[in-house]
Amino acid sequence: MNTDVIARLAEERPDGTMVGISLRDLDTGETFAINGDHDFPSASTVKILILAALAEAVKDGRLDLDDKLPAASEIRLTGSGVVNWLSPDLELTLRDHAWLMTAISDNTTSNVLMNAIGIPEVNAVGARLHVGGTRLGRNFMDRNIPPGPAMNRAAATGLVNILTAIYHDDIATPELCAWMRQCLSDQQHTDRLPRHLPDGVEYAGKTGSVEGIVHDCGVLSGKNGRIAVAVLTQDFANAYDAERFIGRIGTAIGEWVV
Repeated sequence: MNTDVIARLAEERPDGTMVGISLRDLDTGETFAINGDHDFPSASTVKILILAALAEAVKDGRLDLDDKLPAASEIRLTGSGVVNWLSPDLELTLRDHAWLMTAISDNTTSNVLMNAIGIPEVNAVGARLHVGGTRLGRNFMDRNIPPGPAMNRAAATGLVNILTAIYHDDIATPELCAWMRQCLSDQQHTDRLPRHLPDGVEYAGKTGSVEGIVHDCGVLSGKNGRIAVAVLTQDFANAYDAERFIGRIGTAIGEWVV
């Protein structure tokens, strides 16, 4: 990996901003990080940990992807996703809830899944994957959020560790890892890491945004390799500037693997 360009981009970011960057070559194991263990509000990037924990629960026989669960009115949310606007009697399989959580970042289906799995169980999976500060603390957009720092947290290297486990078949089963990779590759929010990728480079990942926070994490794959990457940003002047910064890193990585 020619990481000089990544280091230069990090140095050129606007004053007063914070970034966490972590990369791993999935074929050679080579790593690179800038503030890789720095603790950020996770926004929706932590949903890849929920996805991994769901796969583990299915492997252990505690849940089945064909199980159906409703999206109860008390956990329906505005913001990301579509379920809040659908029939109040709607029931979906866990497979469908997981796709909606991952590909379009539906907050309601995310709450359905974390309640089905259990927040302690999700964090136990994270501990086994060595995710550092990446953790769940509460449901998304809880109506009774206490004051203070966000309780759902993420570190760039922790997110890369989750992606590495999914891409190396090191969690659940190879079949469930393949299913998770498909969910990630169906990502509909593509204005960050993949915004200007060279032809022949594919992206699979998960974004996250709240006020002052713009993140992306995923795997960029081409004929010359596969790089797991997480870029977490805080306090950029506006979301567009943060997205453009993340996109420049994605483009640089894409030029390595194309």
